[in-house]
Amino acid sequence: MKNIFLTGATGFLGQHLARRLGKVIAIPHAKLSTYKLKDPAEVYFLSSYGNMSFHKETDRIIKANVLDLINIVKQLPGTNIKSFVFISTSSVKLPIQTTYSRAKKAAEEILLAYMEKYHLPICIIRPYTIIGVGDHKEHLVPVLIRSCYTDEMVNFVQSPCHDYIDVEDVVDGILTLSGRGVKGIFELGSGFSHSNQHILDLVEKATGKKANINLINQLYPYDTDNWVSNNFRARGYGWMPRKSLEQSIKEMVKNYE
Repeated sequence: MKNIFLTGATGFLGQHLARRLGKVIAIPHAKLSTYKLKDPAEVYFLSSYGNMSFHKETDRIIKANVLDLINIVKQLPGTNIKSFVFISTSSVKLPIQTTYSRAKKAAEEILLAYMEKYHLPICIIRPYTIIGVGDHKEHLVPVLIRSCYTDEMVNFVQSPCHDYIDVEDVVDGILTLSGRGVKGIFELGSGFSHSNQHILDLVEKATGKKANINLINQLYPYDTDNWVSNNFRARGYGWMPRKSLEQSIKEMVKNYE
C-alpha cells in the first residue's frame, strides 16, 4: 500500500489540504527529525516555523525549515514516490530578507540538488499571501475584521502591497501540480497587487463598520509595494485562481459573524 504523508497538518493551509486529500498520515512536528517514511506515494511538507512575527527563535526556524526537511527528503532516493511538494514562501524574492526567508531559500536549494541528482519529482511551491476562512488571527484581514466588530486598536501602514490568494485556490494549485508529478519552482498568486489601504476598504465594506486604525509609518522592515507573483508556470498545468479578493474577505467576515 502506498501512503500519503503530510507535515504541518494542523496549520491553516495544512487543515484545508488534509480535508481535500482525505486519508493521510500526518507527521507531528516533534517527530520530523527522526521519522521514517514507509512506501511513500506522495509527501506534502508544510511544516514550518518563522512565518509569524512572534516566531523569533533562530534555532527553531532552521530546524523546522531545513534540518527536519533533510531527514525526510534524504529518504526519497530509491523509492517510487510520485510527488514531493514543499511549501516555501514568496518572501524569498524580497529585497530585504529575514532568517525565515533565508532558511526557506536554503531548503529550496537542497531540494533542487536532490531533484537534479536523483531525478525526483520535487515540486517547490511559493504561495503569496494566503487568506481565507481559518486564517491566523494575527494576520491583517482577521485583525481588521475583529477591529470592526470590537473596536480593537490596530497599528496600520497604508502603502505596503501583497498578492492575495484564497487558501482553497492554493490547495487547488498544490493538488494540480502534485497530480502531474511536476518538478521545479512554482508560484501561486493572483498576479495582482493590493495595498493595505485597499484591504481596509474591502473589510469595512464587507462589515459595514469602521475599523479603529492608528496610522504609523512602518510596521515590518521588509514591507514593500512590489510583492506580486510574476511566475505563472502553474497555469500551464491548468491551474487558475478562482476566488476574488472581495469574495474571500466576504467569506471571512461571514465566518467571523
